[in-house]
Amino acid sequence: MSQSYNPFYNIENPQLMGYEYAWSSFMRGQGLNNAIISQEIGQSWERCRNGRIQMNFKGNTSNTPGEAPNTQETFLKQTGGKMIADILEAWDNDCFYGIITDAHGKKLFGMSNTHRNFSKKLEKVGEIEDFSEGCAGTNCFSLVSETCRPFATAGAQHYFECFHGLAGYAAPIFSANYQMIGMVGFYTIAERMDEYILSFAVAVERAIENSLRWFRSQALVEKETEEKQLILDTVSDGVVYVSDSGRITHNNRKLTELLRMKNDSLIGKDISFIITSPPVEELKKYPFSSQYSKCDNKVSINNTLGESCQCFFNKYQIAEHEADRNSEIWVFTIYSDIKKLAKKLYTGNTSRYTFQDIKSRSESMRMVIELAKKASSFQVSTIIEGESGSGKEMLAQAIHSEGPRKAGPFIAVDCGALPSGLLESELFGYEEGAYTGARRGGKQGKFEMANKGVLFLDEITNMPLDMQAKLLRVLQERQAVRIGGSDPIAFDVQVIAATNKDIISEIERKNFRLDLFYRLNIIHIKIPALKERKDDIDLFIRYFMNKFNPKGDMRIHPDAIQILRKYDWPGNVRQLENVIERMVIIADTRIIGRECIPDEILKSVGEPVGISVDLNRDETLEDLCRLYVYKTVERYGGNIRRAADALGISRATVYKYLKTMGKPD
Repeated sequence: MSQSYNPFYNIENPQLMGYEYAWSSFMRGQGLNNAIISQEIGQSWERCRNGRIQMNFKGNTSNTPGEAPNTQETFLKQTGGKMIADILEAWDNDCFYGIITDAHGKKLFGMSNTHRNFSKKLEKVGEIEDFSEGCAGTNCFSLVSETCRPFATAGAQHYFECFHGLAGYAAPIFSANYQMIGMVGFYTIAERMDEYILSFAVAVERAIENSLRWFRSQALVEKETEEKQLILDTVSDGVVYVSDSGRITHNNRKLTELLRMKNDSLIGKDISFIITSPPVEELKKYPFSSQYSKCDNKVSINNTLGESCQCFFNKYQIAEHEADRNSEIWVFTIYSDIKKLAKKLYTGNTSRYTFQDIKSRSESMRMVIELAKKASSFQVSTIIEGESGSGKEMLAQAIHSEGPRKAGPFIAVDCGALPSGLLESELFGYEEGAYTGARRGGKQGKFEMANKGVLFLDEITNMPLDMQAKLLRVLQERQAVRIGGSDPIAFDVQVIAATNKDIISEIERKNFRLDLFYRLNIIHIKIPALKERKDDIDLFIRYFMNKFNPKGDMRIHPDAIQILRKYDWPGNVRQLENVIERMVIIADTRIIGRECIPDEILKSVGEPVGISVDLNRDETLEDLCRLYVYKTVERYGGNIRRAADALGISRATVYKYLKTMGKPD
């Protein structure tokens, strides 16, 4: 408070005089007069005094240089500002200053009509950039920001003296979801304070809110129109909206591409402009299609070059609740597109496996799967290294199945199975007449076929060096030229390469190009051999037993499982799968014993092959024969028929030996 302050300056309004006495007493530390000052204003005074707030005309929340106001602020400034300008034009006999702020009090717009009735008291209001409590103390805008309701402050209800000759009226502006987004208000000289000004502030606030809702609804309509057009443009068929008068009101990009026209050049034209046959009047009589049944009528349409295109035609009725319910949607499906789709579906270029199909409980395989998921998500070139039968292609298919490219094809090429010349035509394709025996019309290469999908290059280290150089160039350019052709064909392909060799060793031996390795090796995955994850053997045994014995009425004897665990499995999971299938097939009992295990596995783990009989000097030849028969029967799980077949004797002879010897030691 100024040392020269005198509350008894020329104030005729007793209400304003009361505010001055209350403010003067508060500033002198004599307490707050609650009979004169409202609770909200008193609390604001307390915050200002406790925070030692100093008047800050410039504020600290204005946009920094180069920072553009957001759309909401721009709308408030433009729409609210125009309304304030119109009101001030009508109030040309009074002194007013109209203000628009954001929700925190930062001034977005300010305008006065004091050029007609000048008031020095209002001059300071125009200099204020921030009406928040922290910058301008207690005022109508700071109280609206605090309470979210209209508020008026007059004279010494303001905390700072520069406002004491003024009266302010402000109201909050709310968005459609009832969030306060700004404030609108007016300042005038205190002697002319009147509650009707607050009513005007509220009226302007309501008008701004209504304009904002209209603006939002228009924006939503435009967005809906854009989204509808976007949806139409993603449809692979040609689509038009046809009014009841036969005029085109909407169309998608596919149709204009087919007609060789600009995207908006069809709007307003008669539908007969694009249809050659049958007559449009006949098409209008065709029944409507639905999601359950399509009519697929045949029509011909002409492009601007005079070329005719054969299409299937279906039309759909727009729902009755739609505003343009008299319109119809006409859809043109091109014959050639259907043929291409049928060809793609026929080739079956899809992946069968997902990450859930990869069975493992080892930590090393868990890390492999996590790395493969990253390759899938980021769609990057990947090298998979692993022994034969370890599941390299299965992992590659899982990368395809669960990545962004799952809707695209999965194309696999065995690089080691084809000679260099044939591999080149297989990868890049060829044009008609490229060489003797070339297919009529030429042939797509695997890169073309894999567009928007995954190309799996198996056994890439077996690829000839000259072919590696060509592959490198294609990967760098991301386009290929067919054999016998001259136009490059662009493609968008994720390449996954696989090898059963140590690729670094192959590079050192000059069998594989280092630059090609760098091009492919964004993610390098090494699948551990089955011998390095013995814990997975039991898991695979159960899985393959369920696969080859779906009834579940057979099981492998624990001794046989122990033998399978000891083996190193050079053929990895594929070899184990084949062995389990063989054991299920040859087993004659529900308990599959060691006799069903291939001899090479038994030899490898040091298990005896065939039947062994310990010799004893006191035993006769007849005793040894009986013991050999007994062990043979035991080997075949008690199956007398199989034991007799293996020994080359009758079942009666087997029974005779068993009866005469009893149970051996």
